[in-house]
Amino acid sequence: MEIGIFGLPLSGKSTLFSLLTGVEPHATHKNEANTAVAKVYDKRVEELSKIFNPKKTIYATVTFVDIPGYDLSSGQKEKSRILQFIQNSDAIVAVVRAFKEASVPWPTGASSPLKQLETIETELLVRDMEVVENRISRLDEARKKRKLSKEEERELELLREIEKGFEENRFVSVMGFSEEDLKLLGSLALFTAKPIIVAVNVDEDQFTSKEYPEKAAITARVAESRFAYLEISGKIEVELNELPEEDRGMFMEELGISESGIQRLSRVAYEHLGLISFLTVGEDEVRAWTIKKDTPAKAAAGKIHTDLEKNFIKAEVIPYEEFMTVKSMHEAKNKGMIKLVGKEEIVRDGDIFHVRANA
Repeated sequence: MEIGIFGLPLSGKSTLFSLLTGVEPHATHKNEANTAVAKVYDKRVEELSKIFNPKKTIYATVTFVDIPGYDLSSGQKEKSRILQFIQNSDAIVAVVRAFKEASVPWPTGASSPLKQLETIETELLVRDMEVVENRISRLDEARKKRKLSKEEERELELLREIEKGFEENRFVSVMGFSEEDLKLLGSLALFTAKPIIVAVNVDEDQFTSKEYPEKAAITARVAESRFAYLEISGKIEVELNELPEEDRGMFMEELGISESGIQRLSRVAYEHLGLISFLTVGEDEVRAWTIKKDTPAKAAAGKIHTDLEKNFIKAEVIPYEEFMTVKSMHEAKNKGMIKLVGKEEIVRDGDIFHVRANA
């Protein structure tokens, strides 16, 4: 799973990338994308590791791409190059600057949080408009020479519907298309079809007061577009990151937060993509595995190993919360808390999962 971090220059997106992944932004290649893997913090994995004391503890991960700042003063060729870094991303974190800092200039042509969000939306829409128009043109040309296939006819129908939506500044993600329709459009890699998380980068005063300029307008726009949303302070996160672990909890308590903004960003991204984690436990390893919501047990087994899916018989399942009432697999079995399920059983977030398969 790859998530692109996108924003205008000096919005703080590279700081967030560094905090998420522990990788410093490029110092000598500022105009190139930087890719690294971030751990999705999960307290359940931590607690299970305390119980099983495994040789390895493995959290779920997400790949983040720090996309170069999108400078509105750049030429079209450079803008197109920057946008191409979004191509392979499964989702976009759009970083919007709200923090006040006299020494840091506002992005050219976008000197307010709302203007930045509007600019990001517009640039994504304009790019997709061009892609859709070109594809419609190619299909219309093909129709003059031959009969279009059933799939091409349906694609053309969808593209004309998208074109109308774009005239109303609507993203593909809110147009109500089915999974099958979106799959048909998949080769176009439309940016406006991707899940989008708006991360507003606030300063300490704004974080404490929970207010920043144009907040009401931004949250209304986010809700209308069905984007995910969170407020995060890059400055606070840097300070948290630099504190010894024993002082971190005290500082967070003073701020009135139970988890860091970076943990929240990872979790929000995970949830907005429709992902969940199931868990496997044992003396060798405690691990979180990432799957899509509504994944059946047999397919989930394949996430662990293809042979387990191929030779699947049953799975033993116990929800994390239920297990934590006894904190022992032996005790859970004795009390009949572990359920034996078949291949079509839907795996739920936090299920502790053990596969029975033919050798």
